[in-house]
Amino acid sequence: MRIYLLLALLAFPFVHLYAQDDWCTNPPMGVSQGGFNVVGSSNGCAPFEVKVEKTVGDNYKYIYDYKGGSPLKTPYIPEDATTHKYLKQGTYKILQLGSNGSGSVFCRTVNVYSPPNFTAKACSNRKIQVTIADDSTTKRYDSFTIEWEPGVKETVTSTGTYSHSYNATANIATVFVTGSVGGQSLGCSISVAPIVLNSTDLSTTSIRRVTLNNDGSVAVLIRAPVGTTTSVQVSQNSSAFTGLPGQITLTRDTATITVRDVNALKDTYCFRLNTNDGCANNAALTSNVVCATPLEVKAENRQNVVAWKEYPNAADFQSYSITRNLVSMGGLRNVRTNTTQTDANVTCGEIYCYRVTVQLAGGVESVSPSVCVKAISTEFPSVVQNAFVTVADEGKINIFATPPASGATPTKFKTIFFRTENGSGDFKEIASLDNILSYVDNAVNSNQQSYCYRIAYENSCGNRSQPSEPLCSIYLSSKSGSTVDWTSETPFLVPVNRYQLEILDEQGNLYDQIPVGVNTSYSPNVSDQQLFRYRILGLSQGGGNSYSNYYVFKKNALLFIPDAFSPNGDNVNDIFAPKGQFVDKSRMIVYNRWGQVLFETSNALEGWDGTINGQPAVEGTYVFRIEITDSLGANFVKTGTVLLAR
Repeated sequence: MRIYLLLALLAFPFVHLYAQDDWCTNPPMGVSQGGFNVVGSSNGCAPFEVKVEKTVGDNYKYIYDYKGGSPLKTPYIPEDATTHKYLKQGTYKILQLGSNGSGSVFCRTVNVYSPPNFTAKACSNRKIQVTIADDSTTKRYDSFTIEWEPGVKETVTSTGTYSHSYNATANIATVFVTGSVGGQSLGCSISVAPIVLNSTDLSTTSIRRVTLNNDGSVAVLIRAPVGTTTSVQVSQNSSAFTGLPGQITLTRDTATITVRDVNALKDTYCFRLNTNDGCANNAALTSNVVCATPLEVKAENRQNVVAWKEYPNAADFQSYSITRNLVSMGGLRNVRTNTTQTDANVTCGEIYCYRVTVQLAGGVESVSPSVCVKAISTEFPSVVQNAFVTVADEGKINIFATPPASGATPTKFKTIFFRTENGSGDFKEIASLDNILSYVDNAVNSNQQSYCYRIAYENSCGNRSQPSEPLCSIYLSSKSGSTVDWTSETPFLVPVNRYQLEILDEQGNLYDQIPVGVNTSYSPNVSDQQLFRYRILGLSQGGGNSYSNYYVFKKNALLFIPDAFSPNGDNVNDIFAPKGQFVDKSRMIVYNRWGQVLFETSNALEGWDGTINGQPAVEGTYVFRIEITDSLGANFVKTGTVLLAR
């Protein structure tokens, strides 16, 4: 039959003439009209299956997507099937080729639709917004039906945005959109995933804190429901609010927006939010207004002055609070016009950082930048007090002082020490110490001379006092063999009230204390000891003490040697023996005139009885040698002659 049909069509006289024409509108000459119907509607949703039913004749084939041109050429393949499924939207021509008579042609059109494209989103206050896209799919429909919830439908005649409010019991909604053509709903519909309703209220969006940065920019801390879209609006010097470029959509309930390209250190800037939930049918809301707070700090003499701009909105103002180095400077200040604070509790040279926070209604804050200054002072400190010098046991000289009566900075200062030698008056700096008022001078020999010092005090501002009056160590020596003497220059800032001589024995124990008034010389009277150590204790009018160096006063060993003796047994001058003081060891040798040793003893103090080998020595002159070691370990020798007379 197929072969017969094709042969019949080829017999048409004008097939080739009309090979490129549309056979639905311009069939070949001599071809009769066939006939068929589409069972049911010619409009349907993809995938859309159509069934054709012939109305005349027999032996028909169909091309279900005819686009013009000869149906007998590639890519067309006529089919026997009377059903066909369309998978994509579009307008399709069905071409029928028949064999009745000299052949027949007949066409019908089928419209296949895709579901309307739309989006749905949850809006604040339990609303859902549906936007039907204006695209090639939706333009094929005449109208649309939105099913918001079971039993609640809305028919609209154009693309665009629509919204619906849900009651308080619903938590999730599923929305369907169906298109209609010629008043007939084709049932082409898809639904979005179930949408969780948003119960938030845009009116809860607010600015919680405005922080002014040191570069003039402002950090705005906002709080709003998640999903809220907001932008910052700004007013400069009370002008109308204008929007800044850009918006943010919150992914959490707080966010910080930094506003740049402003100088809120100079002008008054106030901020508010313009907020929406991203739904076109919901009006935007404006938030509370919060203004930035500039701060200035000026360092003056021994005080810092903190000043800030008066907060412009009296209705929201509650109080000011001030911190210094992150520590509160006291209670809240609730007078809006009180915008200065003087901080007199400062130390010169120290850095202090201040910040003012404006407390507003509802816990909202406006925070100034942190402004830091170094405290200054034009006051010079007075001279140090209670200064004195004293010689330590090791021979070092210790120098002490207390802070000046005025201009001192207890936590940070310098003490400068000067020294001169031998009373030259040329004082040179020997040390500069931080935060200490004492010094140990190791580069001296206090056993040889007195040293004089002056002390200056420099506070943390770099202001230096005048040097103190000279303070001189007490130098103890002996100007004669029988006195001890010491220097008269005072070791204090005041005159010496009195001196006291301390005597220490050979073991360093205090032997005696002798008041000597204001004298600077003393003659010791000590007869039973060869060596004594002395030092002077000077006492000031204010009760201070200053010690001198140690001075050793030493006596030589004393030795008396007779020049004759008479060993005649009358117990008077029978022994030749020296007598002495401070003698520890002794040895004596007696010689005749020719140098022969006649007598020798290891204790010279026991003497010679005038005998030689038990026999009385002859009268005459004899030579002696006496070797002595005194109690201090010193050695010396005495030689001479002695007359033996019976």
